[in-house]
Amino acid sequence: MTNTAVVPEVELIDFSKIDLLEATGAKPEVVKISEDDGFFLNDRFSNDFRIRKSVYDMMKAAQKHLPEGFHFMIYEAYRPLARQVELWGMAEAYIKEKYPALTGQKLHDLMETFVADPYNGIGSGHQACCAIDISLCDADGKEYDMGSGCQEICEEANTLSPNISDAAKRHRQILVGALEKEGFINYGSEWWHYSYGDHQWAYLVGETEALFGPIDI
Repeated sequence: MTNTAVVPEVELIDFSKIDLLEATGAKPEVVKISEDDGFFLNDRFSNDFRIRKSVYDMMKAAQKHLPEGFHFMIYEAYRPLARQVELWGMAEAYIKEKYPALTGQKLHDLMETFVADPYNGIGSGHQACCAIDISLCDADGKEYDMGSGCQEICEEANTLSPNISDAAKRHRQILVGALEKEGFINYGSEWWHYSYGDHQWAYLVGETEALFGPIDI
């Protein structure tokens, strides 16, 4: 990859005007996502599939909006701080290699497009135990064409990317439709990332208060 590569457009999110309602030290009710509830679990990135119970109930409700033959495949849910720090380092190394001309704030901004900064006191919705990385699969667990891999750092990761097949566009629309009907919001730079109640959710839906903050369990 040369220095002339097109850098994906960066959407910076300003969390400065969003307050956190959840009290410090609160112990939320957390459950494990279960295949018994019709989900497919993919342990490529994590084998920790914990999520807040209220968010899990929303996930189960969203299943009824899927067309016949479609199922949710979960790649990641809760993410502890140590894992967020690890991903931040991996993103830095990858982007430095792919876009060697980027430095300073521009490098940081592109990193934060794909991985939330673990050092800014806000972190990721995964750290708040209310975000999921999710895809679609058939009844045998074979993932449908989504246009790029889950957690793949590329321009096609953008939910509305024009550079993917018509089938992939349709599948992304199915995913968005099912989850947003139950209150989740998609982060537009990552077709797979959905959350409810965190700072990113609050910003994207126009709220001034986030329901959930980072926890370390």
